[in-house]
Amino acid sequence: MNTKPFRSIIALLWLAFCAAGCAAAPAAAPQTPSPAPYLKIERVTPAPTPSPTPVPDALTAGEGVYTFAWISDPQHYSESHPEIFCAMTRFLQEERERLNLAYVVHTGDMVQDRGAPEQWDAAEAAMRTLADIPHGVLAGNHDVGTSRRDFSEFNARFGGAHMEGKPYCGGIYEGGMGHYDLIDAGDTRFVFAYMGYQPDEAAIRWLTSVFDQYPEHVGVLCVHDYFRTDLSLYDSGKTLQKNVLAKCPNVYLVLCGHRYNVAAVPVAFDDDGDGTEDRTVYQMIANYQAAGSEGGSGYMRFLQIDETAGELRAYSYSPYTEDYRYWDTPSAEQEKYPVDPANEEITLPLPWA
Repeated sequence: MNTKPFRSIIALLWLAFCAAGCAAAPAAAPQTPSPAPYLKIERVTPAPTPSPTPVPDALTAGEGVYTFAWISDPQHYSESHPEIFCAMTRFLQEERERLNLAYVVHTGDMVQDRGAPEQWDAAEAAMRTLADIPHGVLAGNHDVGTSRRDFSEFNARFGGAHMEGKPYCGGIYEGGMGHYDLIDAGDTRFVFAYMGYQPDEAAIRWLTSVFDQYPEHVGVLCVHDYFRTDLSLYDSGKTLQKNVLAKCPNVYLVLCGHRYNVAAVPVAFDDDGDGTEDRTVYQMIANYQAAGSEGGSGYMRFLQIDETAGELRAYSYSPYTEDYRYWDTPSAEQEKYPVDPANEEITLPLPWA
């Protein structure tokens, strides 16, 4: 019996069954996605642009008052924290009118490593902010070396070329090792005489000649090394005291840095030899490197001259931390040094007022 027809029919039925069973189910209707959760967007008011650090009330110059600002030993800023050095000089520039800023003193150590060009560049950048403010600078031991003094880099950056052409610069010694500035402030004429680290006999004779040349000016001697930390005198300080302060009756102040301290030490002189003290010179030191962990935290010394009251008022202030009195919260580093916090804000008499 021929079974092929039956097999063919069965095959066709099987295929039909499979086709029916495996037919694709109708596609599910697309679902509408759930709406995203509602996000409440609040309007944010942009923070105001910070304004320059305001001058603290104590430093705001009243009528008849003017200010000398004093920077010393900023070498660690040039080395690692140039933003602090720039904040200091920017503050002086931005607030010069409210301070009635007459002059800026710098008593040395621009850099930590005199062989590092980037440190000199940082110091120059910070000091450039003071280009149109009368100011004077000198070299510290970190700028020129200790055993063999080399003023070449300091003089190239801050020496003769930096000082020449300034209308207040009266003269330059040895390419910038020393110089002097003539400043009129209030009703008084000042002569600021500068000399770099470890002045020799010739340099000291030059300093004496400057003060002798301007006997009617109030003299300010600016040097780097003068006091030790305990306020005893270095040999250089003893020599300057004997050969400049004692011989030049118009000298009123000595400003120095180098060692950690803030103080004013008076020394009296009997100019006519009659056994009576005729005048007092105030020997001042300011070096804030022990303040904080950033090489001084931006502290500067401000000497406020009030000729009406006959007073010089001295303050410590940092525009970087916006704080007075760097010694009021002693750190372990600060406690190594015998600083009297009372010396940070002092008042001295003006002999000419």
